Amino acid sequence: MFFSMQSSTQPQTSGSMSLPLPATTRTSPSTTTSPIDDFFGSTRGSRHDRRFSVSSNKEDDLPSYSDVEALAPPSYSQRGHKEPVTLAMYLFKFGFLFPPFWILGALILVSDLRSPDAEETSLPSSNGVEAEHLSWLPDKTPAERAAIVQQIRNAEVKWAKRCLAALGILCALGLAAGLAIGFALKQ
Repeated sequence: MFFSMQSSTQPQTSGSMSLPLPATTRTSPSTTTSPIDDFFGSTRGSRHDRRFSVSSNKEDDLPSYSDVEALAPPSYSQRGHKEPVTLAMYLFKFGFLFPPFWILGALILVSDLRSPDAEETSLPSSNGVEAEHLSWLPDKTPAERAAIVQQIRNAEVKWAKRCLAALGILCALGLAAGLAIGFALKQ
């Protein structure tokens, strides 16, 4: 048994069935919205929907490979440059766990900081003749080695001064705590 929906605007067919209603079409996309676009917002007309063509010469388009190759490479700064790792740095950091390390770190300030070139040793070769002196960083020039040694020395002194400052602060806090306990016990 079929039910038919008859309306005056739809033509009848030779049976009990009628033709379906015409499908709705959008005439202009800007006037119609969907519930999803209403909730999340529409992306129609956004800058991501643009297509880049090879033949267009607009300023908004991506540059060609020949334009990119003509650009200079980026310059690198010293921002990412890290200072050398030194013994005084480790003594400062581990001094928070064991404060006597700060004493050892502060002693670096009074020690003689020598470059590895001053401690060169010579090794005998296999034929009994003394081999050339082994040098620290043999691929560097003496000026480059001196610059590296100076950089390491500056970092070592900086961390040694921090060890001395931390030791001074620890002693000041200890003295203040001792005086506070002493005054509290006298009363």
